Amino acid sequence: MNTLFIAQNSPLESIGGVERYLVNLINYCKEASSSKIVLLMPTSGESRIETNKTVTVYHENSLHRYGMDNQKAVSERSHLFAEVVTRVINKHKIDIICAENFHVGLPAAYPILLTMVAGLHKIPLVIRLHSFAVTDLQVELINQLMWSKISCVSKSVAGDCFQKGADIDSLSTNYLGINPGEFHEDTPNSDQLKRELQLPSQTKLILTATRIIHGIRNVLQKKGVINLLEAFSKISPRYPNLKLLIAVGKPPKSLNKEYEQAYNMLMGYIKLHNIEEQVLVRNFQLHQMCKVYNGADLFVLASENETFGQVFIEAMACGLPVIGTNVGGIPEIISDSYNGYLVTPNDASVLAQRIEKAINDDSLSKRFIKNGLKTVANNFTSEKQLNIFFDMLRETVSGKLYSSRLLGGASPPIISTL
Repeated sequence: MNTLFIAQNSPLESIGGVERYLVNLINYCKEASSSKIVLLMPTSGESRIETNKTVTVYHENSLHRYGMDNQKAVSERSHLFAEVVTRVINKHKIDIICAENFHVGLPAAYPILLTMVAGLHKIPLVIRLHSFAVTDLQVELINQLMWSKISCVSKSVAGDCFQKGADIDSLSTNYLGINPGEFHEDTPNSDQLKRELQLPSQTKLILTATRIIHGIRNVLQKKGVINLLEAFSKISPRYPNLKLLIAVGKPPKSLNKEYEQAYNMLMGYIKLHNIEEQVLVRNFQLHQMCKVYNGADLFVLASENETFGQVFIEAMACGLPVIGTNVGGIPEIISDSYNGYLVTPNDASVLAQRIEKAINDDSLSKRFIKNGLKTVANNFTSEKQLNIFFDMLRETVSGKLYSSRLLGGASPPIISTL
């Protein structure tokens, strides 16, 4: 089976759950000779092609979402994208296409043209949802375009789609996973991070990892960073050896201005709570995150909503107790008081209490670590989840679930909010 994956994110240019998934996907397919994939993902530089074993990656400039600030640019680049997809289909004899998060980010012309190209070539088309549909347009792009399957990264996302009108038979829940070779306990080197940060070995280090730029102005609020800073400020005066590390991805040069603005906003909130001496903000690349998790004592992400929560399974795999919020897909990973704590979003007082309990109760921390490792090993390895995902793709290909409406010569659906 030859599969074309199309992504709006690139692990070479940003860091986040989708980028982590793409890295796992590439590594999985390099070892799975029966699964040949072609991956289209954006680049801010010149378009180029790389091939490694059974994986061909097109770094495609027409997929880069920045700079499309007028209708002419959108039209030119979306049609160039459609031409690239057509060439890839013909060259690599593609059997199925999987579009990652194509209901958000890029202009609507992209998913509409992609649907038309897939229909003309009689190729099944799957959309994989890493984000909730928030706007009316996003809902219509999911419900009205001719997706053979709607693959959701959590039951929470699938339930949200169903409530908003998606056909139950088209929905599939396919979790993400971690590569144990990349994320694992590394006890002998657990003090490396504190040495690099020039922290005493007795320092208690709380870690959060998040984007600070994501196309929305209030990302610090959405990711729970503001709430975490408030919670930390409530307990930090009592613990001079307690530090909070905010790990953020280093942006590409094209986003330096947006990153600087977001960074200054973050530092402003830190100063507002008078915790500058106990909070560190550092850039890390994805390949450094295993070291970061292993060097911390507790992981906290207090998001207002989260479709899945890839960072939680990464932290668990590295032997770290975790605290999350009882929203979105997070409760599908964390069972409260079993392998971590779940708290209500935007409740800094309760979050502070849970943090204080976790850093002081060694028996609790050890229980969370033990059960977290078990959770990941049983449910959330990338090999297990990608095996399930590719089985779904093969079933879709064997059923040839493409749209007869497009193949019969009918016009594509009209999106009323365009």
